[in-house]
Amino acid sequence: MPTSVSRTRATAQRRLARLLRGRKEPHGKNLTDDSILRGVEVNDAGIVELWIQPTRAHCPCCLADLITLRSDIESQRGVLACHIEVVGVPQADRWTAAVNE
Repeated sequence: MPTSVSRTRATAQRRLARLLRGRKEPHGKNLTDDSILRGVEVNDAGIVELWIQPTRAHCPCCLADLITLRSDIESQRGVLACHIEVVGVPQADRWTAAVNE
């Protein structure tokens, strides 16, 4: 029988997959495209980490969409917290800080 920790992880993974499936970024590409969604981790406590490369550097609608995505993920049952790491754009650390504040 699985422990409650692994059950929490499985619940968070299912809900995350359902949320990301079919979701598009502001410029029309699927968010799950390998060129955008660079990595996903869900730990046993239900903390979600995503590595995302926006399609356009310094695009305000991409930034706003990532903030909304993080909020949507954190509202899912089984998800304790969400951290989005922005990669592949100039000053990615500033994007990451803005998304996760």
